Amino acid sequence: MMNTHKAARMAALMLSTAGLLGPVQSFAQDAEAQDDSSLSTSNSGGVANTIVVTANKRSENLQKVPISVSAFSGEQIDRLGITDTTQITQQIPSLRVNAYSPNLTIFSLRGISQNNFTDNLEAPVAVYQDNAYVASMNAVAGQLFDIKRVEVLRGPQGTLFGRNATGGLIHYLSEDASSDNLNGYAQGEYGRFNSWSIEGAAGGKLVDGVRLRVAGRVEKADGYIKSRDTDATALGLGVIPGSGQDLGGKNGWAARANLQVDLTPDATLSLWYKHAEDNHVATGGYVFENCVYLDNGYCNTNAAGLSDDQNGVINGITSEKASPWEHFGERRGSFDRVMNSYQGQLDWKFGGVELTSITNYLTMDKVYAEDGDALPFTIVNVDSRVNFHQFSQETRLAGESDMLKWQVGGYYLDMKYDGSHAVTGVPIIDLAIASNGGYSLPTVAQQYVIHSKNWSIFAQGDINFTDRLSLTLGGRYSKDHKRIDYAAILSDPTFAPQPDPVLLFTDQDFLAEAPGVNREVYGDWAARVSLNFQLTPSTLLFASWNRGIKGGNWSLSSSIQPKDFRHRPETLNSLEGGFKASLLGGMMRLNGTIFHYIYDDYQAFSLAGGVPHVFNSNAHSTGAELEAFLSPSRNFDAVLGATWQTSSVDKIPATDVQFGPELFPGAPDSQYCTNLGGVFRCDFPQKDITGAELPNAPRFSFNYLFRYNFDAAGGNIAAQVDGVWYDDQFLEVTNGLGSVQKAYNVTNASLTYRHEGTGISLTAWGRNVFNQAYRAYALNLGILGVTSIYAPPATYGATLRIPFGE
Repeated sequence: MMNTHKAARMAALMLSTAGLLGPVQSFAQDAEAQDDSSLSTSNSGGVANTIVVTANKRSENLQKVPISVSAFSGEQIDRLGITDTTQITQQIPSLRVNAYSPNLTIFSLRGISQNNFTDNLEAPVAVYQDNAYVASMNAVAGQLFDIKRVEVLRGPQGTLFGRNATGGLIHYLSEDASSDNLNGYAQGEYGRFNSWSIEGAAGGKLVDGVRLRVAGRVEKADGYIKSRDTDATALGLGVIPGSGQDLGGKNGWAARANLQVDLTPDATLSLWYKHAEDNHVATGGYVFENCVYLDNGYCNTNAAGLSDDQNGVINGITSEKASPWEHFGERRGSFDRVMNSYQGQLDWKFGGVELTSITNYLTMDKVYAEDGDALPFTIVNVDSRVNFHQFSQETRLAGESDMLKWQVGGYYLDMKYDGSHAVTGVPIIDLAIASNGGYSLPTVAQQYVIHSKNWSIFAQGDINFTDRLSLTLGGRYSKDHKRIDYAAILSDPTFAPQPDPVLLFTDQDFLAEAPGVNREVYGDWAARVSLNFQLTPSTLLFASWNRGIKGGNWSLSSSIQPKDFRHRPETLNSLEGGFKASLLGGMMRLNGTIFHYIYDDYQAFSLAGGVPHVFNSNAHSTGAELEAFLSPSRNFDAVLGATWQTSSVDKIPATDVQFGPELFPGAPDSQYCTNLGGVFRCDFPQKDITGAELPNAPRFSFNYLFRYNFDAAGGNIAAQVDGVWYDDQFLEVTNGLGSVQKAYNVTNASLTYRHEGTGISLTAWGRNVFNQAYRAYALNLGILGVTSIYAPPATYGATLRIPFGE
């Protein structure tokens, strides 16, 4: 593992190498000749064009920001044909998304993510929408429409963005009502699996000083993972019916409105309303794979209790090979969600100072049902619901002089989760036996209410020592107050029938063994120090230290021990060095970064034993990213990116003990499992997993996009090929070989005609054109095998876009 000194030497080498990107010349002579505007090419919408971002909560040229940032403007997103979160992540180095179900969206940056599927956790990669933090992973929708810009900030961003931006930040900025002229568009799309969407937007001046923009999108699709019956006639079981529900469908709509009022020439009030719904979405199931059956009917495991086989997707009853886009589960899953967001933002310039005030209130109601085992019997079912609301208020002041750009502010966040997470089946039969002396179909419902309040104060400044050399200093103090009211309730049709379930334990029961375990009072600080050197007018070098923090929380798990119920906050110290260069007269942007992460109490998610836990462990990671945007002419664009990363998590608990029912009379002892009479107890000798790699962090990756356009037939024709290649990677931090995703490549292609006079465009597209089978998500359930969701196969379709106005 690379130590801190070695990382620092690598940073120095990288920064010195960056100096070779352009000759050191008279800075004053060329500064005026190569200002920000000169960095754009004549090809409007070209990928090398200057992009203005708000990574420092002020508008700046991306190439002047000493942070590892990737960004796409709305025009670029439109021209590149990007319509969902998965597509855009393919073109951003070190960014992955696990959107295996609309139930929740999990972003991973440099391997930092929170793969836990329970609803009460906040992610270490913060998501912002139009300058407001979205605290719940369940409240992040995957639809992209009427977007002004997407920004991805890698590494800790806690100074300006708060305590849960340890791994980085994703910021979606919508088109707003800033234009007086009437403008907008209408767009329709149709593709394979009866997938279709309609979206549109319109905006402009209502009266002098008052503007409005409205936008909306509706989408529907059939599932691409087809339900199949199991023909088990040869086993004497006949034909076992599946659910009849295809998985991976879509059924939702979203709308938003933005009203802007110029209160004075220097003050603007911006009001947002956003609404989104998902209705009866066909989801909540998996395919079954990587199981080699033992004599007792369970899957082969390693000494840590994890499935280690890699034999691909099978029918879990017959053991026959199966398609990754077919499933055999018998239970119909479902997903319903309603979200509302209300926001006001005031921007007021006075006396050389700018005041920004952002007030947001967000609500979400979600109900989700899942067949968790991918088999045509009830082995594991999951049901969850949550009512969530958050209120946030941010107020900040900013100003600048020749020597200093500064901002100071305060932030307040109030959240409440009121939910239930219920598990039915095998993972809780030990609790059922211990409580009732037997079981039939036990369920443990974990009911919880979490109140969370956070306040913080922050400041950051850029000190200009010379016209080339500057120092960024930032700090934030954050204070969390959280509490949980919790109860685990056991019910069973035979042994604990309703309405008299068994109260297993509550948060109050845990207090005797772990005092204060149901409360979290946490205060800590985030910091940023960055030394920035403008080597030439078009080449920036930077070296930085960032300290990020993330608060603690609770593991909703039926088998949790009191001492493990609450996990501790995590702290990340990041050392970074990089360069940003605009080359070839502004036709190329080349940016590179290396980093070294030192994690204290990293919050590692484990499903070892079939129940979710979050454990703390120290961890380290080292990596590098390089991305290039090239627009050498108005006819050609290219995007290239590459990453390298290595990581190690010190120690997390393995499965230890796992229980399962006796699947057939007299089933023999097998491997680590002993038949106790009606139930198997599996005791695994390896109690800890050491030196594991971070999940979703391949050693190497490479993304690419090539686009060629030419004028023809009264308009423009553009052909594009884009995609990404990922090296082998673990999909879970427990690093069981059954959860390894082998290296794969995804390639997309499109052909677009855009009419010059009207701007109307028609695009024929194909995604995953080579029909690559790869997993979007996997859960290693030990003796129960591995359940996975595969990303869609080859899809194809067409998109028609009609713009109007400005």
